Amino acid sequence: MKAVILIFFLIFSFGAEAQYNSAPTIFEFMHDNDIVFRRDRYYTSGIVLKLYAPFIAKSPINKILLPSLESEIVYYSFGITHHMYTPEATLSPEIQYNDRPYANYVLLGNFKMAFNTEMRIKKTSGIELGWIGPATGGEILQNTLHENISIAIPSEGWHNQIENDICLQYSAFIEKGLLNIDWIELNGFVGGTLGVPHTQANIGTYLRIGYFSDYFKGMAVDVMANWQAWLYCSGSLYLVNYNASLQGGTYNQTSVYTINNINNWLMHAKFGGVVQFNKLSVEYGMEVSSPEYQSAFWHRWGHLDVRYAF
Repeated sequence: MKAVILIFFLIFSFGAEAQYNSAPTIFEFMHDNDIVFRRDRYYTSGIVLKLYAPFIAKSPINKILLPSLESEIVYYSFGITHHMYTPEATLSPEIQYNDRPYANYVLLGNFKMAFNTEMRIKKTSGIELGWIGPATGGEILQNTLHENISIAIPSEGWHNQIENDICLQYSAFIEKGLLNIDWIELNGFVGGTLGVPHTQANIGTYLRIGYFSDYFKGMAVDVMANWQAWLYCSGSLYLVNYNASLQGGTYNQTSVYTINNINNWLMHAKFGGVVQFNKLSVEYGMEVSSPEYQSAFWHRWGHLDVRYAF
């Protein structure tokens, strides 16, 4: 894990040599949690921190991300992702067969986002390097929090989690504007992720209704000086080939419990609202996903996304 962090910050330092364009610096915080529905199972918590900054344009990793035109509005970012998974039955130290395995991973990533206003296309790509397993501290993090929250109880089965293994994945997504009239916007998207912890493809649509600037003119916090507000809903279909949080890593096969017979087709929906004023944007919504394996249930969680432009 220390080697992964060292590699990431060497890239970060290389990128800091020069500033490449005049795009603003933006900080983004995203948090998913199912505690809003008084649940603690499956995908139970997720945190993403991202820094968008001009100097990241010099990162050598950008050379293998999706290409962009000179006329496109481009943002580069570094990010850290933490995802945590637990079974539904967390009070027993025994392996919960036919329930989800415990899993926890941390990924460090280099991302690129390009907006083409004329063609109404957005391209997003990234590469992430990280680790899955006990070394990422999932047990300590969850149980420390649960010991200090009155409605939560520490989990007893973390010693059965997916074992330590390296993660490396590449992702690419393309969004296309389909409809843009007063107060209504409809986009379609297609994309995929290749590697560990996820190898999958997805296709879907995104609809929003409200007062907002054109989606393909850039990130909302730096393209409109006053305010915006909208409601949104999104639906997508996933074709899943591999999920390390269920099936274990590719190199270390010593996990005491995994689920290999996963559902290859998944449905995912998301809806909520966004309020943006000047350089601050706040989004809150709910996400729901179909069962990941045969004995699983549908699962839902809350989603918070905060962005601030400096």
